[in-house]
Amino acid sequence: MMRYGAAAVRRRVHGIARWLHGGDDGAVTAEFATVLPAVMVIALVLMSLARAVVVSMDCQDAAAVLARELVVARGEVDGGALVRSVAGPGATVAGDRAGDTVTVTTSCPVIPGPGNVLPTRVRATAVGRLQ
Repeated sequence: MMRYGAAAVRRRVHGIARWLHGGDDGAVTAEFATVLPAVMVIALVLMSLARAVVVSMDCQDAAAVLARELVVARGEVDGGALVRSVAGPGATVAGDRAGDTVTVTTSCPVIPGPGNVLPTRVRATAVGRLQ
């Protein structure tokens, strides 16, 4: 059986500690620097997608409001002003009347996202039946 002195045990413990530490100085920083851009891109795409969804919902609401107003007022409505008040500036409207139905199509601008992945405009359609 081998006997170790206190100095030998200390050297052995320090050697094992150095081996376990393995020279990983800066590894966390490198991993963070690698992952951070991907996280930023994903966050930016998600925020742009959320904005596109909100604009799409506002555009659909504007089409529905105009179709309802056309049915109630029997066509005596300023459609462009009504759509812009609901969907915001830059929204456009087109309408069609066929028999006893009114079809309203609105188009609303969306701020383009990163890489132009998302559409720059969204469209919505609503149909109302004249009574």
